[in-house]
Amino acid sequence: MDQRECARLETQNGQPVNLLGVKLSGDLRGLMFEASVEQRFCNPGDKNVEVVYSFPLPWGAVLLGVDVVLGDKHLTGAVVEKKQAEARYEEAISEGNAAIMLEKNHDHSFSLNLGNLAAGEHCTITLRYAQTLQFEQRGLRLLIPTVIAPRYGDAQQDGGLSPHQTPSHSLLAEHPFALELRLHGDLAQARVASPSHPVGVAHGNADAGAVLTVSLARQASLDRDFVLVVDQLAHDSMAVAARDSVKPDGVVVLASFCPRIAVQGNASTAVKILVDCSGSMAGDSIDAAKRALQAIVGQLGAGDRYSLSRFGSTVEHRSRGLWKATETTRLAAQRWVGALEADLGGTEMESALSSTFALAQTVSSDMLLVTDGEISAIDSTIASAKDSGHRLFIVGIGSSPAETHLRRLAEATGGACDFVAPGEAVEPAVLRMFARLRSPRLADLNIEWPAGVVPEWVSPLLPSVFDGDTVNVFALLGQVPSGQVRLLGKRAEDEAPQEIGCAAFAGKLEAADTLPRMAAAVRLRSTDADALAAATPDAVALAVAYQLVTDQTNFLLVYERADGEKAIDMPELQKVQQMVPAGWGGTGLVRFSRSSAVFAGRVGGNAPDMQVMSVPAVWRTVKNQASSLQSGSMDDLEIPAFLRSQADDVALPAFLRKRDQIIDHQNSRYWARSEHYEGLTPLGVSEWLRITPASQWPSTYVGLRQIGLGVGLVDWLELAMATHAGTVHAESKVVEAFLYLMSRRDTYESLAKSEGLIGALQSTVLRVRELLSGSAEEKPPSVDLGLVEALVAGLDGMTTSAWPDLVFELGGAVDGVRDANEVVNVG
Repeated sequence: MDQRECARLETQNGQPVNLLGVKLSGDLRGLMFEASVEQRFCNPGDKNVEVVYSFPLPWGAVLLGVDVVLGDKHLTGAVVEKKQAEARYEEAISEGNAAIMLEKNHDHSFSLNLGNLAAGEHCTITLRYAQTLQFEQRGLRLLIPTVIAPRYGDAQQDGGLSPHQTPSHSLLAEHPFALELRLHGDLAQARVASPSHPVGVAHGNADAGAVLTVSLARQASLDRDFVLVVDQLAHDSMAVAARDSVKPDGVVVLASFCPRIAVQGNASTAVKILVDCSGSMAGDSIDAAKRALQAIVGQLGAGDRYSLSRFGSTVEHRSRGLWKATETTRLAAQRWVGALEADLGGTEMESALSSTFALAQTVSSDMLLVTDGEISAIDSTIASAKDSGHRLFIVGIGSSPAETHLRRLAEATGGACDFVAPGEAVEPAVLRMFARLRSPRLADLNIEWPAGVVPEWVSPLLPSVFDGDTVNVFALLGQVPSGQVRLLGKRAEDEAPQEIGCAAFAGKLEAADTLPRMAAAVRLRSTDADALAAATPDAVALAVAYQLVTDQTNFLLVYERADGEKAIDMPELQKVQQMVPAGWGGTGLVRFSRSSAVFAGRVGGNAPDMQVMSVPAVWRTVKNQASSLQSGSMDDLEIPAFLRSQADDVALPAFLRKRDQIIDHQNSRYWARSEHYEGLTPLGVSEWLRITPASQWPSTYVGLRQIGLGVGLVDWLELAMATHAGTVHAESKVVEAFLYLMSRRDTYESLAKSEGLIGALQSTVLRVRELLSGSAEEKPPSVDLGLVEALVAGLDGMTTSAWPDLVFELGGAVDGVRDANEVVNVG
């Protein structure tokens, strides 16, 4: 048994219930991954309990079986209709018997209900599932989710979960995790790596050939997804077939295509970039997001157009239209990315998507979304995205992103999804995503079967197909197929559909029933409701026949205890608390395991400094970490900023914090509010500079925003003046020239007297020209005087309380594409 103390669930009278740990064992053969997950429970208390444990399975995984060992008894159950299972489960519990029910939740997670676990009793539940993987841009990525992260929104109202299915989380929970994978055949010769866990590999041989065994190199916990990357692979289209396990005269086939789609010339793209800056993205996730965004900006080339937006409780658009990719706009984008923080509170994704969809509607464009996907209201978000007509290309970020949510969103819109774990190189994922973005859109996608083959049912094709990304197609045939099956598609320039993939049947039938059951699962969750109804009028009967846990069926096992062993009262309900994912919301660093630090203190040892630093910040602040954790005291814990109450200090512009008695943002002479601008007026800027030491003046565009300049004015400086006269001026030089102009005494005096800037401009122009010519007695300043003169010309028409309209017209146009900044309240 693991020597570490496991997470404990405390009953009302202090009796604990332990999840002893989870162990996964899996085999990867080609694109087929089969795994068994062993979950070990015990009840060390003196009363019977009902344990509920919610957990994720990978996207597209099909649950094949449940084996139970209760005490020393090996038990089996069956899949039955959901309402029947729920009624029989409650009846068994009320009769004092043990019952186990496994159900699929609305969010595609699963909940295990273990009823009437007796005092001192142990139970081991082993789940078996299978999954068809997909080669993505000639690589293979295996993602095994282990934890459900906290999600924004109401899990019951927005997410459709029942109260007992709703996950709860604890910073003190600790669930051990072990793993062993075996890669067979050609995969045993491939290069493998795990960006999520330290792993060890061992080469060996089995009866069927070479085997590569991958296992964890040190103790791990259920606090992050396991990721295995397999590359340097050659993948060709293939097709396999198996006799149907329910319909003996039927044959189930899986055709796996590796499309080859030629791109004509240099394809340009128009993309709206939206990044999640909610509180859950703090720490490692926002760092990974910024690295991904910098790589994305680096991929933009001549002819590409893009917009930049970020969201949380509100959405902020860096541009209202699409910028052309130029040196100027790329530099502006890089600066914007560099200043990103996870400081926008909640995750109002649906409203943020809708607001971003509304940008530049006259241009056909896609969206690139960077997020952890941790929301409850995914169904309404998917519906809204489908209606927009945009394809969503998603980069999932974090140690435990909502994989199922994000893949559903991408698939529903005809886009694609990729993931980046903390510390993982982002460039490969970004390169894959841009290859998809630039891939031509195909129409008339269809399957051409061998002559004489007429399928009874075919799984629907996805709306988009990308070069190098596997397309899996299931079908039910009335005969054993032979020959080739072809995937056809038509590009805009093609007169007729072209072959983009071809697979040949191997000529033999697989013996196992895995393939038929996976095909049945795909058939049941098909998005084509009409085709499903026509082929299978009774979805419940189909799921029961293939023993599949679905939205309408549950797995049920009832163990009738002997009369003297029956429970005499109803069990106390206990939910297994989820661990908080590593690095979630900025709680510590993902690259170190927190468990060793925590449990070194629990068993009386001293953790090394590096381990202590891996403990989330909310734990590091206590004076005695071990004793505080053991006592369960939360009094000394430092709460992350985004979780603090609103009574805490809120960041304000520096001029409001320090000099609000002079710079009054309620005074229209100092602070402007209009449809296209909110921020310091010309007089407000001059006054701030007059009362602030020059050593505290900003030197960046972000600094100008922080002292109160509105986004429209800063845009004008960054996007128009920074490229004045065809020369790219350094950010610091543009800011320095602007502040020099606004800080001059003649500028301030004219504005303070409400005379506008007419006289000041004339004086400043003459003075600048004298300095440029060297005829003035005054020593020339270090600023770029040519840039100052250009600023003077651009600000012609400025008044005490308003910047000239020309600023917003020029500041909102880059290479002829209109843009402006705005903040939209979506809370």
